[in-house]
Amino acid sequence: MDVLTEIMALLRTQGHLYGRLELTAPFGLQFPGRKGICLIVTRGSCLLGVDEQALVPLVGGDFVFLPAPEAYSLRSSPRARLRAAEDVTPPEAFYRSRLIAHGGGGAPVTVIAGCFTFASPESELLVRHLPPIIHLAASDAHAAPWFQSTLQFIAAEIAQGLPGSPAVVDRLAEVLFVQAMRARIQASLPAGSQSWLRALGDPQIGEALRQMHAAPGRAWTVPELARVASMSRSAFAARFRELVGETPLDHLTQWRMVRAASMMRENRPMKLAAIAMAVGYESESSFGKVFRRVMGMSPGRYRRKHRLDDERAD
Repeated sequence: MDVLTEIMALLRTQGHLYGRLELTAPFGLQFPGRKGICLIVTRGSCLLGVDEQALVPLVGGDFVFLPAPEAYSLRSSPRARLRAAEDVTPPEAFYRSRLIAHGGGGAPVTVIAGCFTFASPESELLVRHLPPIIHLAASDAHAAPWFQSTLQFIAAEIAQGLPGSPAVVDRLAEVLFVQAMRARIQASLPAGSQSWLRALGDPQIGEALRQMHAAPGRAWTVPELARVASMSRSAFAARFRELVGETPLDHLTQWRMVRAASMMRENRPMKLAAIAMAVGYESESSFGKVFRRVMGMSPGRYRRKHRLDDERAD
């Protein structure tokens, strides 16, 4: 299993919410941040603002994923005055109609806005490695031929509101998310950006990541990983931190805990000692200390919590 496939399997989502923004120039809307925002522009053009990032031009056919913005905005021009979205359409009204209509009557823009809710603590850890904006443009050479057709299908489903539409949109949006992630790996990311996506695209660091992720139980050391990458120890450590934003062993520790959490959910009868061994810990107690530090709770509490969550879902 390649790294992207495994990461996408762990980025579990639930409870998606989708609505439509019908905007006309001039306009400027500010939205509160939350995790897992996705935006699909189906008509017109606008500017996206995310926290302190530079404004990003969007046009019809663009797909954007924002892992964890503190706030984001859509505006018709750089100087457009921003209004809080909840002042234009109160949340209760949006939840009823799934529609926000706003603007000065000029050029129209239609945006489909959605929210992926990540379903597990390990998903939160993985999201930290994503760049603040994942933008797949309509003109992107890495987009699959069916990408624009899928965008149009989602827009039609939301507009028609037929029975089963939410489930259809959820599945299609997940496909777009995977495609956007794949495209970011294949494309070059901006210089200085730190994420596992950028690191996977590096021939040497990417190979070390793939081997580390494939065998988390192995007693990896920095010199051994450097040999995998065909680099000196110091050059490897510096390059890894430059691309990923953390040391090789810190990344390995987080990945081990992510894998352990997944094993607890998917294989309930598996003993904690066996899980600890599978991710590179000889004792259950040492594993438990690290799991508690990284995941914020003990392995036993994590397992009980997810057993109760699954029972409630049933």
